[in-house]
Amino acid sequence: MKTTTLFFVLLLFFVSCKKEKEGNVIYKVKYTTLHNSKSINKGIKEDLYYTQFGDYITSITPKSFIGTFYLIRIYGKVNASDVPPVFMTLINHNTPGTNTVADFSNNAEVTVTPGLSGPFVHGPDDQALPFFEYDAYMKLLHVNIQNFTQILELPTQYETINLAQFNYSYGWHNYSCDSVKNGNILSVDMYPFIWKIYDSLDIFKYPLNFYFGMIDQTTLYTGGPEIPFPDEIRNESFGYGMPQPFIWSNKYTEWTLKRPENGETVTVTVTLGFDNENLIQIYAGSDNIPYTSDDVLVYAPNFWDRIYVNAITE
Repeated sequence: MKTTTLFFVLLLFFVSCKKEKEGNVIYKVKYTTLHNSKSINKGIKEDLYYTQFGDYITSITPKSFIGTFYLIRIYGKVNASDVPPVFMTLINHNTPGTNTVADFSNNAEVTVTPGLSGPFVHGPDDQALPFFEYDAYMKLLHVNIQNFTQILELPTQYETINLAQFNYSYGWHNYSCDSVKNGNILSVDMYPFIWKIYDSLDIFKYPLNFYFGMIDQTTLYTGGPEIPFPDEIRNESFGYGMPQPFIWSNKYTEWTLKRPENGETVTVTVTLGFDNENLIQIYAGSDNIPYTSDDVLVYAPNFWDRIYVNAITE
């Protein structure tokens, strides 16, 4: 009897030790419209205006701001020698059950199960999500945005105005003012706001591709030869190039995804922010008379500079 009891005690001790050796990583994605407090994003609030749409009338901050994503993926490398680059996929529309819709206006935060690619990946089990067996230095983020939808409260002067801008076809999308505007409340996606700015650029006709990191100054790439991935993270398993068109932003700081120690839980929170204060600008249109049907509503100049990424590990 004593032998049996001792056996079970030792077995319990062994199982407890085994569980304690397993680390755990919790992955979260947060969406916000708050300003970025880091100095890298300062200066975007200066007043910038267009000159091709008539006189400026006013600016509006959306009451609701919802994003839909195809992909959020971070590329990096681990600290082991002779190991190819790795990547971590946080959101992928091809993954069944993945929530690709994000409410920026309510500072939504979701817990995700990432897909990790590369050697030395510790697979998920009953107790933990996957993680890299070595510290990973996350250097470049790719975000593919399918759409932004927003609800605006327009000036009351527009309550009975049928805005011509919203009786049009943009790419694969057909619009009618009657279907998107109810009195002075406008509920519509991003395409009418950005096609008016750059009708000739394909980047604003379809889902938007953003890369963050490994660049000194935010740059808009609209054509020309394919831009190669930075040598440091290039890997034939996920392609060699960054297909045009896209926006390459410096609103990102490299961070380290730590391997959890025995029994330790590491929480990773990646914040994707879009500062949408006064994002929508209204202009008087071709007749230059305010509050008429030809008035133009657009995203503010260089709106992509309002998008930023922060990551913290705790």
